[in-house]
Parts: sequence; C-alpha cells; structure tokens
Amino acid sequence: MIKTLSIAALALIVAGAGCSRRVDVEKVPVGTDIQVTRQDGGVVQGTLAARDDTTVKVTVGPATRSVPRDQIADVQVVADTPAALPPAAKFREFTLPAGTVLHVRLDSALGSDSSRAGDPIEATLTSAVVIDGTEVIPQGSTVRGEVGAVDPGGKVEGRASMAIRFTSIAVAGGDERYPIATQASWLAPSTKRKDAAKIGIPAAGGAIIGGIIGGKKGAAIGAAIGGGGGTAVVLTSRGPQVRLDRGASLSLPLEQDVDVRIPITKV
Repeated sequence: MIKTLSIAALALIVAGAGCSRRVDVEKVPVGTDIQVTRQDGGVVQGTLAARDDTTVKVTVGPATRSVPRDQIADVQVVADTPAALPPAAKFREFTLPAGTVLHVRLDSALGSDSSRAGDPIEATLTSAVVIDGTEVIPQGSTVRGEVGAVDPGGKVEGRASMAIRFTSIAVAGGDERYPIATQASWLAPSTKRKDAAKIGIPAAGGAIIGGIIGGKKGAAIGAAIGGGGGTAVVLTSRGPQVRLDRGASLSLPLEQDVDVRIPITKV
C-alpha cells in the first residue's frame, strides 16, 4: 500500500484513469509508487521522486532514474497488486549505483613476475546482484578486463606491484553485455630489514675469516669481502611477488553507475 498517499486520493486517481490505472503523472503525489513505460519498451518501476517540465524521476532501489517526458508512453500507479504491463513493454530498467560490489572468482592465475600489462583476464560472478527483489545480474556472469600495470620490483629497491581493471560484464544465460569500470591493485610487502640482515651478517663472517688470515688488516679485507657478498645476494634476488591463484576471490566496487535492462520474460 502506498504510504504517502491517502486511500481516498488514490481511489480518485485510479477511478479517473479507469481499470488500467493509467494516470496523469501531474496528478500523482511525489512519494507514490508508479510504473513508467518508455516508448522504446523500457519499464521503470519505483517511487516518484520528482518531476519538472522535461523529466520524471523515479527511485528504484538505491538509485534514481530520470525518464524524459517526451519518451513516456504510459504511467500507472502501483497499489496492492502489480500494474498491468502495456503492450509496448519489453524490458525493465535498473541502475547499479557506483559503489555496488561485485563478488567474483578469478578464472586464471596472475602474478607480478608472470603477467604482463594488457594480458586479458576473466572472472566469474559468485553472487547475483539483486535490486528490489529482482535479480539483475545473475550468478555465473562473466566479468572481463585486463592487467593494467605490473612490476616485479627492482633487485636493489622497489616493491613488486600489480593492478588489474575490469571493463565489461556479460550476463549469464543471455546476450546482454554492459560496460563497467572497476579495478584492484596490490603492493608486495617491504623487505628492507631482511636486505639489511643479508648485508650485515656476511660482513661479520668476513671479518672473522679476515682476522684469521692476517690480523687487523686481514679483518678489514674480510669485512669488505663479507659485506660485498651480502650485497651480491640482495642485488641478484628480488623481493616477494604479488600472486593470485586461479579461483581467488575478489570484491570489486563499481566506480560508475551501470544501467541494465532485464527482458520482461525473465522477471
């Protein structure tokens, strides 16, 4: 039942429109549940949020959709029972607002020492996206993108890093494909303390060996040799890498709103 509209006022609106419940949107109070059908067959059902001379705004779930007045074919009030769909209706329209999180599973392994910028990547949606009780993106849909940047890290300094981005989602069981924008990045942990240990410990060992060979002078030479050996270890080995196994779970927040259309036969 519509909370912000009295029963008497609603009855007058519906009675004036006839059994179809089609109404003049100008007579419907803001806050009323309505169903707007576009001339192209799109159906937007939600709460009337606002209207002006050119646009009718309807809140659907967490987002608000704007429908140009010159594109409207039908407006109906939604009361206790669903409004009848006009013949022109072909699909329902929803918006996934920015910040909506896509939970996915990687379809292949990635690594900062094995992947390259531009490599294609795919992931599978593990949880359906639902708005107002309607499944708008089903589980099993495919998210596609690429490796955006990758760096295995330097041998002297620099930490390994990797960034990926996803640019589209293909709906499971259908032909629909939507552009999206979401990304994730990782930075390997620092190894500065470990590197210092690699240099320091061999230096002490070298000093001991040098002392055995030739006193203070030998100790000095030994320290140089030992320190150099430790440095060589650091110079020839990289730090920890960023690696994601196949099947790794990711949570990807959308950076922009995504408009989707659900065929009427699937709702």
